[in-house]
Amino acid sequence: MKNKILILLILCGGLILSGCQTTTTYYQGAKADAVGVVSLVPVPVGQQKWQDLYVTVDYNLNRSGDNLDIDGVLSFSDSPQITYSVVRDLKLKLFLLDQDMRVVDYFDVARTLSHRLDDETTFSQTMKMRPGVVAMTFGYEGAFTENDPEGPSGQTVWRLPKRATN
Repeated sequence: MKNKILILLILCGGLILSGCQTTTTYYQGAKADAVGVVSLVPVPVGQQKWQDLYVTVDYNLNRSGDNLDIDGVLSFSDSPQITYSVVRDLKLKLFLLDQDMRVVDYFDVARTLSHRLDDETTFSQTMKMRPGVVAMTFGYEGAFTENDPEGPSGQTVWRLPKRATN
C-alpha cells in the first residue's frame, strides 16, 4: 500500500511540474515584419531606439561569444497617453531572427503591471544566440485602460510576428 501511495505521489508531482515548464516554441518560425528589424551582423554599438505607435524602447546591445546582452528602458509612446492613463499588463518580447526574418528564438524582456503610462520600466537580460541568428526585433502584447467614472474603457494592443496558418 505504501508503494502505491508513493508511486501516485510521484506521478502527481511529475504532472504538476510538467505543467509548469515553459515553452519557447510558440513563435518559432513566425515571420517578422521588416519594419523595426535590427541587423546583428555586426551588433550595433551605442544607444539604440525602437519605436512603435504604442511602445518606445531605448536599449544597448553587447555580444560576447554566443551571448547577447541587452539592457534598456521600456516607455510608452504619445499615442496611448492621449487616450489612456494606465497600462494594465504589457509584455515586451525580443525576437531573434534568421536571414528570412523567421523567429529562431524569443524572450520576454520586460513586463509592466498596472503602471501609469508616464512610468518607465528598466530591463536587463542575457540571451544565448542560436546558430543562424542574424537580426532581431521587438514585439509586445498588452492592454491599456482609462478609469472613467461612467465605466472603465480599454484597448488590447499587440505587435507580434505572424505565425503560419495551416
